Amino acid sequence: MSKEIIDAIASGDNLGAESQFKNAVSAKVGNALEKKREEVANTMVTQHIPEVEENEEEVQSDNSA
Repeated sequence: MSKEIIDAIASGDNLGAESQFKNAVSAKVGNALEKKREEVANTMVTQHIPEVEENEEEVQSDNSA
């Protein structure tokens, strides 16, 4: 995409260059966000939080009284 930006600037098409630049930045940001979403989703799936058994909770509340 940088070739299109340079060609637009060289031909004096500043609006075209701006449009190409915005498209390039938007694509890079979108790709980075998608990669981060995948990383976060993978950590959410792989990190298992064990459930506390009800018997342990009852024992703890009895000891505090």
